[in-house]
Amino acid sequence: MSLAATAIIPQNTTIKLTPWQQWHNFAEPRDMHDWLRNTHGDLAAMHFQGRDHVLVMTPESAREVFTQDPDLYDAFWKESFAGMNGQDSLWVLIGERHRKERLLFAPAVHANHYRDYGNVIRDIVRAKLEKWQPRANIKAIDTTMTISLDVIMRLVFGVEEGAVMEQGRKLVHTLTHTAHPLIVFYPKLQRPWFPLWWPYVNAKKNLYAWMQKLLDDRRENHVDVDDVMGVLMKATDEKGNPVSDEHICNELLSVLTAGQMTTAVATAWALYELGRHPRVAAKLRAELEALDPDPERPAAGPDLSQVLTAPYLEAVFKETVRLHPILSECARVPMEPMQIRGRTVQPGQALVVSIVSIHHDPNTYPEPDTFRPERFLERKYNIYEFLPFGGGHRRCMGAGLAEYTIRIALAEAVLHWYFETTGVDRDIRHDLAMGPKYGVPLRINGRRN
Repeated sequence: MSLAATAIIPQNTTIKLTPWQQWHNFAEPRDMHDWLRNTHGDLAAMHFQGRDHVLVMTPESAREVFTQDPDLYDAFWKESFAGMNGQDSLWVLIGERHRKERLLFAPAVHANHYRDYGNVIRDIVRAKLEKWQPRANIKAIDTTMTISLDVIMRLVFGVEEGAVMEQGRKLVHTLTHTAHPLIVFYPKLQRPWFPLWWPYVNAKKNLYAWMQKLLDDRRENHVDVDDVMGVLMKATDEKGNPVSDEHICNELLSVLTAGQMTTAVATAWALYELGRHPRVAAKLRAELEALDPDPERPAAGPDLSQVLTAPYLEAVFKETVRLHPILSECARVPMEPMQIRGRTVQPGQALVVSIVSIHHDPNTYPEPDTFRPERFLERKYNIYEFLPFGGGHRRCMGAGLAEYTIRIALAEAVLHWYFETTGVDRDIRHDLAMGPKYGVPLRINGRRN
């Protein structure tokens, strides 16, 4: 069945998606959202998973959603997030509690906080890329997942290489592979009687025990570090009392699950596009080779402060996450009636901002399916036209660290390796996030130096 063959639906009609359309909207939302934008314009109301949603598909309509008073919004998919990450996690909180929690996190997750750790990130990346072998065929996602996890282990949990980090890696791997989409998207299945729920519960319990040991060791040894774990250990509740260790673990889990996937998927897609476009890779390599050497470690490579401001590297990053957004959408749930583009949206009717639709709108991005980093050198896109990490008061707080890590990883890959893409990959939904269906197949052609 082709979406193009489906009859045009009047603008004000609420679409009741067929089972096939519901699955298509879930698994590969790009086609569905393109069709809805072409037939409905800015907004499309649809009935999906037992509730009404209003799909927001243009920068103008996204602007109206994100500029509303944040206190008018409830958290989206609250029941699922509460079950997966805890009732008091950042993903679930609203209003003043949400603002306070973000302010608490902000200094610890801001990119400037990590600039002193640039060489740590570069060393992690280089160690993972050293495992590449000339003439080998690999899946890039396997490498990028290990890079993003180790960066989080070092900079969020403060864990050094060794037995503790290795145990943490295994526990995170187990948790990631037990977070089945059914328990994410159907929270009513987060029950003891559902067989896929128990593996996740047990994996989460084991990971929390590992995190609790880190907390206990810090307290016992009077460790005071301003990483994310350290910031949360100093946090207080509304009455000024220290927050519980369970609350700390809930928030660390939120950082871990969101941060690892975001960074890993974006890096893998960037390698995919560089492997498909040797002209772009060569241009990026030339830009990086022209940078000054690191003043403190000349043998390590170019000055990281220059790497992080290199314009073509920035353009490659932005074009990658435009073409392959990790989040296909982000959402808000009004608690009062509100007007969006002249349409009244009722309380509880979720406003779903389609990032994938906005990023592929030919009116904003001519030839939207073409990988062309130069578009980001030719003009500046506003925060409603380019929103890979969401927008408004719930924009991903780890975006700075993710971008910081991705830029360093891409610089290391193109400076030290020749590689090419060996097959066609495509975006599909894995859980809440999108990712490559085949893991980005690459052939490592050789080492550069």
